[in-house]
Amino acid sequence: MRASLERGVKRSLRGSNVFRPGVSILVYPSATSPPSSMAFARLVGLVERSYGGRVYTVLPSYFSARQGLHLLKDVVELVEPPPQVERAAGRLEDEVWAPRLLRLERGLASVSAELLGVDAAVLPVSRTVISMAGLEALISSRLHYMWDLDVAEAGGGRPVVLGLRSVEAELIAGYAALEGFDASSRVRPKYIYKHVYKALVTDDKPELEFSSSSTISLLARASKISGCKCRACGAPVPCGSKYCEDCQTIWV
Repeated sequence: MRASLERGVKRSLRGSNVFRPGVSILVYPSATSPPSSMAFARLVGLVERSYGGRVYTVLPSYFSARQGLHLLKDVVELVEPPPQVERAAGRLEDEVWAPRLLRLERGLASVSAELLGVDAAVLPVSRTVISMAGLEALISSRLHYMWDLDVAEAGGGRPVVLGLRSVEAELIAGYAALEGFDASSRVRPKYIYKHVYKALVTDDKPELEFSSSSTISLLARASKISGCKCRACGAPVPCGSKYCEDCQTIWV
C-alpha cells in the first residue's frame, strides 16, 4: 500500500519543483481529512529523504492530533505556525463550504511557507475531495472555484501543490488507519450536494471520478483569468484588490 501511495504522491507532485535536491517543504494539514494529512506528511518525508530535502509540518490551533505524532519525528520536523497565520486560522468558522475551505487552506499554507522560509507548501487534498468540491462549485454556478481545483501550483506567498490530486481518499485514509494516525479538526468541510456525488460515483461507475478532473480543467481554463492575484491563496482578483473575497474574511 505504501509503495502505491508513494507513486500516487509522485504523480500528484510531478511538474512542480517539490522533488529536487535540498528543497524544503511545508505540509499544511487539511481539514478535509485530518488523519490522512498526518499520514501524508510521513509519506512526503520518506520520499524526500532520497532527495536530501527537509519536510516540515504545523498543527494549527483548530487541528488536534490524538495519535501518531511519534511516527513523524524521524522524517518530519514539527514547527509552530506563524502568529499571523494562527490569527487568520482562528477566524475560520466551524463549518466551511468545501470549495471555499480549499481556497482558504491554500492561503494559510502559502503564507505559512513564506513566513517560515521554506520553498513550497503541499496541501494533502485527495482526488475524491477535488471531485466533490468541483461538483459543488458546478451545481452552485460558482465556477471561479474551479481555478483552485485545477491549478498545479499557486499561492500568494510560496507555491502550494495539491499533494494527493492523483490519489483516492479511501487509499490514503486506509494507510492512515493502518499506520495508527488519529486526528480531528474543529473546522469541517460542508458539502451541500454530497448526495449527488454519491449517486454519480458508485461501484459500477468509478470512471466518473476520474473524468471529473478533465471537466474541472476545462471549466477552469474557460474562466476569465485576471492578471492580479490574492496575496494569500493566489487566486485571480481584480487589480487593486489585496485579497480575494474569501481570504478577506480571515486575513483582514
